[in-house]
Amino acid sequence: MSRWQAPLLVLLGAWIGCTLFMWQVAIQNFAVAESVSAANNEGLRQAVGGLAAEDLRTALRYQASEVNRLFFAGWGWVQLPLGIAILTIACFADSGRSVRALAAIMLAVALGLAVYVVPETVRLGRMIDFAPEPALPEAHSAFWTLHHAYTAADSLKLLLGVVAVGLVWRGRRAPEPAA
Repeated sequence: MSRWQAPLLVLLGAWIGCTLFMWQVAIQNFAVAESVSAANNEGLRQAVGGLAAEDLRTALRYQASEVNRLFFAGWGWVQLPLGIAILTIACFADSGRSVRALAAIMLAVALGLAVYVVPETVRLGRMIDFAPEPALPEAHSAFWTLHHAYTAADSLKLLLGVVAVGLVWRGRRAPEPAA
């Protein structure tokens, strides 16, 4: 293993781990909002001034959405220098074309998510936050399309990262094309 392969594995592992963490954060933010809004906590009820249960749930889900928006936007931009570092190290590590290609695709996916998918999802999400489902059908549809696109692209990025780790770890490369 070259001296560059260990840092490459660490960075790929960090990218994979942080991606999984972000998925958990998104899920848990909404779960906590649901749990708190369903709890029979008299102190909370007094603090929110007798807000109806459904209005409290809506407010807490909005807060969870805003936290997710902040985290995913920030994570999107953090991934770019991480991806650049991984691609650069993959070149120095002599990890083979396959690992370099996987790193380049992961970086391209992260760039597309950070530059377009996340900002547009945030914009549409804020537009529909308090609008009932039938009120803005095009916005709702576009939001969910982007949400699913993010999930698919991020899953692909994760899978490519796992494959890259496997290739680096085993020191194997896909056969190089004959010149």
